[in-house]
Amino acid sequence: MKNMFQTVVNLKTFSESMGQNTVSLLRKLRNEKSSPSLKIAVPVTRIHLGKEFENLISQHVDSVSFGAHTGHILMEDLITFGIKGSLLNHSEKRIPKPIIKSTIAKAAELDFNLIICSKDLDETKEICQMGATVVAYEPPELIGGDISVAISKPHIIEKAVEICQSYDARLLVGAGIKTKKDVEISRELGASGILVSSGVVKAKDPFYALNSLMI
Repeated sequence: MKNMFQTVVNLKTFSESMGQNTVSLLRKLRNEKSSPSLKIAVPVTRIHLGKEFENLISQHVDSVSFGAHTGHILMEDLITFGIKGSLLNHSEKRIPKPIIKSTIAKAAELDFNLIICSKDLDETKEICQMGATVVAYEPPELIGGDISVAISKPHIIEKAVEICQSYDARLLVGAGIKTKKDVEISRELGASGILVSSGVVKAKDPFYALNSLMI
């Protein structure tokens, strides 16, 4: 995965990706040419589907282990379902920095892959200093919008790439990524992949929307 351009699709909790729609959407997004570069982030209520779909990751995970931790999501449990990675610190589920640090440490012990979201350059650097290997830069104000970070803030992407590379980490680009041009710009600036959501999940043809972003 080191030199492979990665695409991560976050299903969030849209009506198009929940309930009976989850399996049908996942089947629509199956794309042999993109595997294993394609990862799909599912809510915890869908982690059992990891038995059928090999490219799933969780939308969140906690740093706790077995014990009295009601409501928490354990890495150990995710792994039993074939889920070997997770998003963390998404703008819609921000967590304290000490928790991010402890989760990174535990993930390293279990060979569990984290994609840690950052909102700006300062947070990108802070997360890299904690030992993150993959950071997804997403300006909160652009998430779900029609203007991509690649178009509106290319200079920030370039700087974020430099920060990540100085810590031997990879950068994914998110927020408003909806066209092949957005992807090409991100790659040219040094990004190692993209994090997308509504542009694929809410598309009339999710498979076509996904494939239009693949490069």
